[in-house]
Amino acid sequence: MSAADVKVSGFGTGALTRTNTSDVLFSRPLQAGGVGTKPRTGVDSNVGLQVDAGINGWLSVTGQGLVRKLETDTYNATATLAFAKARLSDNVSVRAGRVPLAIFLVSDYRNVGYANTMLRPSQEVYAQVPNDSLDGADIDWRQDLGASSLTTQFAYGRSSAKVAGETLTFTNARVLNLILDQGPFAVRLGRAEATLALEQGGYALPKAKVSFTALGLTLDWRNVVVQSEFTKAQAPGADTKAWYAMGGYRFGKLLPFVSHSRMTGDITQTTDSVGLRWDAFRSADIKFQLDRVKPRDGGLFNQAGPAFRGPVTVGAIAVDFVF
Repeated sequence: MSAADVKVSGFGTGALTRTNTSDVLFSRPLQAGGVGTKPRTGVDSNVGLQVDAGINGWLSVTGQGLVRKLETDTYNATATLAFAKARLSDNVSVRAGRVPLAIFLVSDYRNVGYANTMLRPSQEVYAQVPNDSLDGADIDWRQDLGASSLTTQFAYGRSSAKVAGETLTFTNARVLNLILDQGPFAVRLGRAEATLALEQGGYALPKAKVSFTALGLTLDWRNVVVQSEFTKAQAPGADTKAWYAMGGYRFGKLLPFVSHSRMTGDITQTTDSVGLRWDAFRSADIKFQLDRVKPRDGGLFNQAGPAFRGPVTVGAIAVDFVF
């Protein structure tokens, strides 16, 4: 392996986020803190570094680290990816180690703001499974079907996450995805099942079977951008259904968009969003987003008191970059 076989790349987001109330804190899934009326950087900001090294013509290794606020209200570094990839043929590849937990449309790049149209993924949908990596292995098998291609993905392993004194561990996790691509259109159908072990305050609660089903589609045709996902999560105390639909239209380097998200079940919340992506630079964009969030009984907010009802307005400006 020579220096030419090693590629170092990175990405990041610098953002300011605020809301119109101090009664609750708005946060991303699994974040311990959040933001109120005082603008803060910690909700939507991160920086990541990735190293890809080719061992030979069929074997490579990848490592990725990410600095963000998550389990505590301080910036910490985590190893988000660390896997070896074997290319068995032109159509089949296997990865082993810490791989992406690929159950959403943007699972492989959910932390890379520059790769996404919206400033952040839908809270209502992506909070259902906040974990973004799997310790185990996955296999991809791609088949050409005329002008289309069908990719079958299967993964197995375990995944853990910590927040607010709780540790969520998914064991015996099995993930199956079918992804159909045809030109500017893609549709993804996925199913995940696992055993959930929850530790709270030093006590281990009884293990439970959990499942997650997702159907997603994207369209990027000429100047039209559409993205939508429909999901269902089954877990003790958190049986929910959720969906979002986002649409936008490019005017040169400007991409205004609107989105509606909804979660129902044991947790209920809706969000209406408007935003603008401006590809101001070759490897960086500027985004503006305004959300109107309507929760029931606290919804997905942190530190919601019993008298809190909402709605809450969330505003954010961000700069996404890659290098």
